[in-house]
This record gives sequence, C-alpha cells and structure tokens, in this order.
Amino acid sequence: MNLKMNFRGIFLAKCLVVLFSCVKGSANEARNEYGMQGGSVFLNIQNFKVEAQQQVTWLKNLFRLTKGNSSDVKYYKDEKKYEMFPNGTLKIDHLVEEDSGNYKVTVYNDMGSLQVEKNFILRVQEMVSKPEIKWTCSQKLINVTCEVKQKNKWTFHLLQNNQSLPVRSTDANGTWKIEYQPTTKILTAKFLCEVKNDVSQNTTDQEIKCSGPLDIVLIVSIGAGAIVFVIFLALLIYCIRKKRAERYEEEQDEETQMKIRQSSDELKYRELPKPPVHGPPKQPRQQQRPPPQSQTQYQAGPPRPRPRTQQKSPSHMKERL
Repeated sequence: MNLKMNFRGIFLAKCLVVLFSCVKGSANEARNEYGMQGGSVFLNIQNFKVEAQQQVTWLKNLFRLTKGNSSDVKYYKDEKKYEMFPNGTLKIDHLVEEDSGNYKVTVYNDMGSLQVEKNFILRVQEMVSKPEIKWTCSQKLINVTCEVKQKNKWTFHLLQNNQSLPVRSTDANGTWKIEYQPTTKILTAKFLCEVKNDVSQNTTDQEIKCSGPLDIVLIVSIGAGAIVFVIFLALLIYCIRKKRAERYEEEQDEETQMKIRQSSDELKYRELPKPPVHGPPKQPRQQQRPPPQSQTQYQAGPPRPRPRTQQKSPSHMKERL
C-alpha cells in the first residue's frame, strides 16, 4: 500500500515538473510581430496587467530602449521613434528595415523580483507591389505570365477561374515571375494574380481571349475592308481637291482675261483724239427798248426856274489872260 502511494506521489510530481517546464517554455517563447515600412507597430504584454509601482524595461538585441513605470519613463534612444505607455506597451514609429530584430520586455515589482519576461521577433516588411499579368496566344494555347517587383518575403498565387494553379516562381533582377501554360486547349479564361506578405496584399485580374480560326478569318477580312475603305476615301478626297483646283484655275484665267480686256480698252480710249467742243451758236442780243412813256403823264407842279450863272469878275478874267 505504501509502495502504491509513493509511486502515485512520484508520478504526480513528475507530471507537475513537466507541466511547469512546458508553461515556462511557452512563456519565454518569442512571439512574431510584423510591421510595414513607414508605419507603426505596437508590442503588447499580453495576459498581464502592469501595476503603477512595477518597473518595465524594453530591450532590442540586448540594448536598452526604455525603462520606467507609469509615471516616469526614461528613454535611451530617440524619443520621437519610441514611446512606452503606462500599461507597458511599446510603440515604434517610422519603421525601417533596420528596426527588425529581437525585442525583450521585463517587469519587476517594487521588491526587485521578476514578474514577467517576454520575447518578440519584429519583422519589418515593405508594401507589396501590384502584379502585372501578361499573356501570349500560340496554337490555341494561352501562355500566362505574372510579374511583380518585390524584395522581402511574400506569397505568390496564380488562379484560373478561382482555382489555384501549380506554378513555380523565378527571380530575375529583383522581378519575380511565375509562368503557366495549360496542357489543354483553352481559348478564353479568367486569371487572377495575388501577391501578399504579412502586412499587405495586392491582386490583379485579367480575362484572356485567344482567337480561333474563324476569328482570325474575320479579323483579316475586317482589316482588308478597312484598308479598302481608307484607299477609297483617299481617292475621293484626291478627286475633290483636283476638281476644286481646276475650277480655281479656270476662274483665275477668266479674271486674267477680263483684266487684259479692260486694260486694252483703256489704252484705246487714251489714244483716240478728243473731238473739238462746239458750243451752241450765239444769238445776237437784242437791245431792249425802254417802254414808251404814256402820253398822259401827271405833272406834279409848275416848272422850276433855272439857276443863274454867276458872272466872273474882271480880276478873274485878267488872271486867265
């Protein structure tokens, strides 16, 4: 009986040790965090509430970043980049690729004993670019290519009619490319190319149509008809312009002839002598006789006496002599 009790106790103790070691290992296991270039990221202490008197310390690759409590925080790096909140959360702004690395946070109580220790692995990634779908049609087959310019880790998918296709990606000068060529004859299909990473995602879709034999004949006939129409239109325009030019030349010739005739007529009129100008014959002007006085004139009064001539004095006579 005692042996059974001892065996049970030993077994229970071993289980508790294994459980404690598992819990401790999971607590110290690093957690992955992702941030986008140019953005911000928050590193949180999960399942733990930081008290006012507890001391929180953040480190990156064993270099201290911040240390303090809810009322007083000391920064060892750029304060514009790092910010620690009262609950122990660390905010990192203006992320760049160099911010990737291992982060660690520790929490001590006022007695100096360790309360929490967490590890983080931060990976800063760039936003994925928009992919581009290209295709070629040959012998009724579709050769589809999806390209994207990307450096960091990403996931590349090509889907046909919402079904993923088994393709492999290749890299050439920073441009990743996947190529797909179906084994069966396909004339029309809808393809979707998807690129994503842990912080962003971008897609593009394209409906591709490859022409069959009838379509080729139709396209060729349409093209030939268009060429004939263009030639006919060019000839029509040429004829209209030619007619206009001939009419214009005829009008110019007529105007020239009219000007020549007018100038010749003017020269003729200038060369002819002017005829003498004869006025109408002058008729002798008859003198008008005064009208006869009427015999019966009214006399106003008796005739007036004539003035006497004064006799010259002898002295005047002498002088004249």
